[in-house]
Amino acid sequence: MLRIMTDQKVGILIVGGGPVGLGLALDLAWRGQPSMLVERDPKTAPVMLAKANGLHERTIETCRRWGILDKVIERGFPQDLPGDSVYSTSLTGYCLGRSVIESTRDRPQPPESPVKRQRCPQYEFDPILADEVQRLGLTDVRYGQEFVGFEQDDDGVTVNLKNVETGALSTVRCDYLVACDGAGSLARRSLGIPFEGRMLDFSVSAMIRIHDLEALKPIENGERYILIGPEGAWGSMVWVDGEKIWRFSIVGNQEKIHPSHFDIEPEIRRALGSDDVRFDILRIMPWRRSQCVAASYRKGRVLLAGDSAHTTSPTGGHGMNTGLADAVDLAWMLDAIQSGWGSDGLLTAYDIERRPVGVRNSASAARNYGNWVNNSDCADVLTEGPVGDECRRKVGERLQSSLQEEWYTLGIELGYRYENSPVIVPDGSLPTLDEPSHYIQTARPGHRAPHVWLEDRRSTLDLFGRGFVLLRLRETADDPAELIRAADAVGMPMALVDIREQAVADMYERALVLVRPDGQVAWRSDALPRDCAYLIDTIRGAHVPGAVPAKKGEAAEPCPV
Repeated sequence: MLRIMTDQKVGILIVGGGPVGLGLALDLAWRGQPSMLVERDPKTAPVMLAKANGLHERTIETCRRWGILDKVIERGFPQDLPGDSVYSTSLTGYCLGRSVIESTRDRPQPPESPVKRQRCPQYEFDPILADEVQRLGLTDVRYGQEFVGFEQDDDGVTVNLKNVETGALSTVRCDYLVACDGAGSLARRSLGIPFEGRMLDFSVSAMIRIHDLEALKPIENGERYILIGPEGAWGSMVWVDGEKIWRFSIVGNQEKIHPSHFDIEPEIRRALGSDDVRFDILRIMPWRRSQCVAASYRKGRVLLAGDSAHTTSPTGGHGMNTGLADAVDLAWMLDAIQSGWGSDGLLTAYDIERRPVGVRNSASAARNYGNWVNNSDCADVLTEGPVGDECRRKVGERLQSSLQEEWYTLGIELGYRYENSPVIVPDGSLPTLDEPSHYIQTARPGHRAPHVWLEDRRSTLDLFGRGFVLLRLRETADDPAELIRAADAVGMPMALVDIREQAVADMYERALVLVRPDGQVAWRSDALPRDCAYLIDTIRGAHVPGAVPAKKGEAAEPCPV
C-alpha cells in the first residue's frame, strides 16, 4: 500500500459529504471561509437512497439565505399535491382515518416565518448543496477519500485519508476537524465519546418505482400511508417525487433484517393491496432505528455534527433538519475563530447549545414512533362488519390524535433555545413554552430572532447572517457608538440597523437587540451595558473557561447504530 505524505495545511476539514457536511461547507463558504471536505463516495448522491425528504421551516429559512430555495422548490415534491397522512390497511384497503395536510401551494403562510416547509428528496437536495458549494469556489471537495483516523495535539489535527480506488494513504493537517461521518462515526468512537440512548428496532426500506399507479386506484390524497394490520403498524409507504418513486419501509422488527435472505416483494404487494401492479425495486437498505446522543459534541479540536452527534427515528423528519442547524451554529463560530475575533470558548458553547436540542428532538421523534407502533385494539382491523368497523374507527381516531406532534412541528423547528449558553446574555425574562406543535415568537436572548414583515416587504430575517446585527428600535435608545467601538476593537463584525416600525418594536420588546450571525438573539436591553467591552468579550467566547485540547482518545466499543 502506497503512503503519500503531504504537508498540506487547511483551516477546517469536514469529514462526510452528506447534507450536514455539505451544509457546513456551504455556510462557511457563504461567509467567505475556505474549508476542505472529504467524502468516501465517488460523487454526491451516487445512488438513490431511502433517506430524508422533509425540509422544515428553519432549514428552508437557511436555504433562502443561501439563495438556493428556488432550486429546492423546482426539484422537490410538486407544490400542488396534497400531503395527507393516511392510516390504512393498504393503499387500496380499509381507510382508518387521515391527518389532513394541505399541498404546499394551498397551505397558509405561517405568520412566524417568511417561508413554508418543503419536501425535496435527499438524492435531489444533496446535489443542490454540492453544486452551490462548488459554485462558491472556497471548498476543496475531495471525493473517493476515506477517513481512516486522526491524531490531535494542542496546535491542530493530523487527519489520515485513504484513496478508495488506489488504497494510497495521505495526511492533511488542519486546525479543526468536523466529523459529519454518520451514526457509526469513527471520529466519535476514536475519541471515546459515549453514544447515549437506546436502540428502538430494526427496519428495512426500499426505493421502488410503481408503474401505472392510477390503475390501482389508491386511497386518494395520500402522500404517506401508515400501514396497519392485526399486529399493529407494520410498514409505511411514502410518495417521494410525486410521480412514480415511493419509499416502502417495514417497521417494528426486533432482529436485524438481511436483504439477501429476505424476500421483500410480498411485503410490497401487501402494502399495495394488489398482485397486479408492476413495480421495480431500485434499492434496498436495512437500518437501525435509534434514539442516541453523543455525551459531548466536542473534544479538543474535533467536533461532531449531524448523525455523528445524534440519531433520531425518522418519525417527524427531525434528523437532517437538526443536523443542518448544527452546521449553521458551528459555521459562524469556526469562521469567527479562523478570522481572529472569536475565542475557542465558542466551541465549548457549541456543545452546550446544540446537545440539548439533539436530546429534545430525538426524544420527540421516539415518542412519535411509540405512537406509531402502539398495537392496542388492532386485532380486528381486517374483520368485516360492525366489529371491524368499530376497531378501525378506534384505531384511526387514536392515530389521528396521537400523531399531531409528528405532522405539526413548528415548535420543534423554530422554538429551540440556547438557555444555558455561556455566549448568550440573559435578560431575566421568562421563557416561552417549549412545545413540539406550538411556537411563540420571542426575542428573548438565546431564541431565534423573530420574523416580522418590514414595510418594504423584507423579513427581519433578511437583516441577519453576515455578522452581528445591532437593532436600534426606538428613537430614545442609547447611542450605541461605544458598543460598536468595542466590537471594532477586537475585529468583530457588527452592523447597526435602525428600524422605526411599531410591529418590530412590539415583537422584539427592547430598544436595543443584538443578533448573532446564526440569527439567534445574543443580548437585548433598553440601555447599553455599563461595560460594553465585557459584553462583546462574552458573546465572542472570551469569558468561557478555557477548554484544554484533548489528546487522541482510546477507541470505544463499536457504535451499535
